[in-house]
Amino acid sequence: MKELFYPEHQQLYDYWNEKRGNRFAPKRIDIDPIDFPYLLPNLCIYKVHRDPLEYETTLMGTNIVSMWGVDYTGKYVKDIVLGPLYPSVKRHFDTMINEKKPTLHDLDASWIDKDYIKYSRLMLPLSENGQDVDRILVCIVLQKKNHLIQDVDHPSEKWV
Repeated sequence: MKELFYPEHQQLYDYWNEKRGNRFAPKRIDIDPIDFPYLLPNLCIYKVHRDPLEYETTLMGTNIVSMWGVDYTGKYVKDIVLGPLYPSVKRHFDTMINEKKPTLHDLDASWIDKDYIKYSRLMLPLSENGQDVDRILVCIVLQKKNHLIQDVDHPSEKWV
Protein backbone atom coordinates (compact mmCIF):
# COMPACT_ATOMS: atom_id res chain seq x y z
CA MET A 1 0.00 0.00 0.00
CA LYS A 2 1.15 3.49 -0.80
CA GLU A 3 1.84 5.69 2.22
CA LEU A 4 -0.98 8.04 3.12
CA PHE A 5 -0.13 11.75 2.92
CA TYR A 6 -1.96 13.10 5.97
CA PRO A 7 -1.11 11.81 9.47
CA GLU A 8 -4.82 11.72 10.40
CA HIS A 9 -5.48 9.29 7.56
CA GLN A 10 -2.47 7.15 8.38
CA GLN A 11 -3.40 6.92 12.07
CA LEU A 12 -7.00 5.95 11.34
CA TYR A 13 -6.00 3.48 8.62
CA ASP A 14 -3.46 1.80 10.94
CA TYR A 15 -6.09 1.54 13.68
CA TRP A 16 -8.71 0.18 11.23
CA ASN A 17 -6.21 -2.29 9.77
CA GLU A 18 -5.28 -3.60 13.22
CA LYS A 19 -8.95 -4.03 14.17
CA ARG A 20 -9.86 -5.88 11.00
CA GLY A 21 -7.21 -8.57 11.45
CA ASN A 22 -7.59 -11.11 8.63
CA ARG A 23 -11.08 -9.88 7.67
CA PHE A 24 -11.71 -7.45 4.81
CA ALA A 25 -13.20 -5.02 7.36
CA PRO A 26 -13.77 -4.77 11.11
CA LYS A 27 -17.23 -4.66 12.65
CA ARG A 28 -18.58 -1.31 13.85
CA ILE A 29 -18.36 -2.54 17.44
CA ASP A 30 -14.60 -3.10 16.96
CA ILE A 31 -14.12 0.64 16.42
CA ASP A 32 -14.00 2.54 19.71
CA PRO A 33 -13.81 6.34 19.36
CA ILE A 34 -12.21 6.55 22.80
CA ASP A 35 -9.09 5.16 21.10
CA PHE A 36 -8.75 8.23 18.85
CA PRO A 37 -10.61 11.23 20.35
CA TYR A 38 -8.35 13.66 18.47
CA LEU A 39 -9.76 12.39 15.16
CA LEU A 40 -13.44 12.63 16.08
CA PRO A 41 -13.95 16.16 14.68
CA ASN A 42 -12.84 14.86 11.25
CA LEU A 43 -14.93 11.68 11.18
CA CYS A 44 -18.19 10.70 9.59
CA ILE A 45 -19.98 7.36 9.64
CA TYR A 46 -22.47 6.37 6.95
CA LYS A 47 -24.96 3.53 7.19
CA VAL A 48 -25.44 1.59 3.97
CA HIS A 49 -29.06 0.98 2.92
CA ARG A 50 -29.79 -1.44 0.09
CA ASP A 51 -32.64 -1.64 -2.40
CA PRO A 52 -32.05 1.10 -3.39
CA LEU A 53 -28.41 1.60 -2.48
CA GLU A 54 -28.24 4.75 -0.33
CA TYR A 55 -26.00 6.14 2.38
CA GLU A 56 -27.28 7.70 5.60
CA THR A 57 -25.06 9.93 7.73
CA THR A 58 -25.09 8.58 11.29
CA LEU A 59 -22.18 10.63 12.64
CA MET A 60 -20.69 13.92 11.48
CA GLY A 61 -17.69 15.40 13.29
CA THR A 62 -17.60 19.04 14.31
CA ASN A 63 -14.93 19.99 11.72
CA ILE A 64 -17.12 18.52 8.99
CA VAL A 65 -20.20 20.32 10.31
CA SER A 66 -18.17 23.53 10.27
CA MET A 67 -17.04 22.86 6.69
CA TRP A 68 -20.60 22.31 5.43
CA GLY A 69 -22.19 24.82 7.80
CA VAL A 70 -24.89 22.27 8.67
CA ASP A 71 -25.03 19.05 10.69
CA TYR A 72 -26.25 16.43 8.22
CA THR A 73 -26.55 13.61 10.78
CA GLY A 74 -29.62 11.58 9.85
CA LYS A 75 -29.60 12.79 6.23
CA TYR A 76 -28.87 10.74 3.13
CA VAL A 77 -25.94 11.58 0.84
CA LYS A 78 -28.40 12.15 -2.02
CA ASP A 79 -29.99 14.92 0.07
CA ILE A 80 -26.66 16.50 1.01
CA VAL A 81 -24.77 16.60 -2.26
CA LEU A 82 -26.80 18.41 -4.88
CA GLY A 83 -26.15 19.29 -8.46
CA PRO A 84 -23.36 18.02 -10.69
CA LEU A 85 -21.22 16.67 -7.81
CA TYR A 86 -23.67 13.99 -6.70
CA PRO A 87 -22.97 11.37 -9.44
CA SER A 88 -19.23 11.53 -8.73
CA VAL A 89 -19.67 11.29 -4.95
CA LYS A 90 -22.18 8.43 -5.31
CA ARG A 91 -19.74 6.60 -7.58
CA HIS A 92 -17.02 6.91 -4.90
CA PHE A 93 -19.35 5.40 -2.29
CA ASP A 94 -20.65 2.67 -4.64
CA THR A 95 -17.13 1.68 -5.71
CA MET A 96 -15.98 1.33 -2.12
CA ILE A 97 -19.03 -0.83 -1.33
CA ASN A 98 -18.47 -3.07 -4.36
CA GLU A 99 -14.68 -3.34 -4.08
CA LYS A 100 -14.80 -3.76 -0.28
CA LYS A 101 -11.54 -1.91 0.25
CA PRO A 102 -10.44 1.51 1.49
CA THR A 103 -10.42 4.43 -0.89
CA LEU A 104 -8.82 7.84 -0.81
CA HIS A 105 -10.04 10.84 -2.79
CA ASP A 106 -8.69 14.37 -2.93
CA LEU A 107 -11.54 16.67 -3.84
CA ASP A 108 -11.92 20.31 -4.74
CA ALA A 109 -13.49 22.37 -1.98
CA SER A 110 -13.11 25.81 -3.51
CA TRP A 111 -16.87 25.83 -4.25
CA ILE A 112 -17.61 25.84 -0.52
CA ASP A 113 -18.05 29.42 0.59
CA LYS A 114 -15.24 29.07 3.13
CA ASP A 115 -11.45 29.26 3.19
CA TYR A 116 -10.87 25.72 1.89
CA ILE A 117 -9.25 24.73 -1.38
CA LYS A 118 -9.49 20.95 -1.08
CA TYR A 119 -10.33 18.12 1.21
CA SER A 120 -8.97 14.62 1.35
CA ARG A 121 -11.43 11.83 2.16
CA LEU A 122 -10.35 8.40 3.39
CA MET A 123 -13.22 5.87 3.28
CA LEU A 124 -12.92 2.63 5.27
CA PRO A 125 -15.44 -0.22 5.08
CA LEU A 126 -17.09 -1.77 8.15
CA SER A 127 -18.95 -5.09 8.07
CA GLU A 128 -21.12 -6.83 10.65
CA ASN A 129 -21.54 -10.09 8.72
CA GLY A 130 -18.02 -10.30 7.26
CA GLN A 131 -19.40 -10.31 3.71
CA ASP A 132 -21.09 -6.98 3.02
CA VAL A 133 -20.11 -3.40 3.74
CA ASP A 134 -22.86 -2.02 5.96
CA ARG A 135 -21.14 1.10 7.31
CA ILE A 136 -18.46 3.43 6.04
CA LEU A 137 -15.99 5.14 8.35
CA VAL A 138 -14.74 8.37 6.78
CA CYS A 139 -11.94 10.71 7.80
CA ILE A 140 -11.82 14.11 6.10
CA VAL A 141 -8.81 16.40 6.21
CA LEU A 142 -9.41 19.98 5.10
CA GLN A 143 -6.76 22.09 3.44
CA LYS A 144 -7.17 25.85 3.82
CA LYS A 145 -5.94 28.41 1.32
CA ASN A 146 -3.53 29.94 3.80
CA HIS A 147 -1.98 26.55 4.68
CA LEU A 148 -0.81 25.27 1.30
CA ILE A 149 1.25 22.11 1.46
CA GLN A 150 3.80 21.15 -1.19
CA ASP A 151 2.41 17.92 -2.62
CA VAL A 152 4.30 16.59 -5.59
CA ASP A 153 3.14 12.99 -5.64
CA HIS A 154 -0.44 13.00 -4.37
CA PRO A 155 -2.84 12.05 -7.17
CA SER A 156 -6.37 13.34 -7.21
CA GLU A 157 -7.81 9.88 -6.68
CA LYS A 158 -6.12 6.64 -5.65
CA TRP A 159 -6.75 3.28 -4.04
CA VAL A 160 -5.00 2.38 -0.83
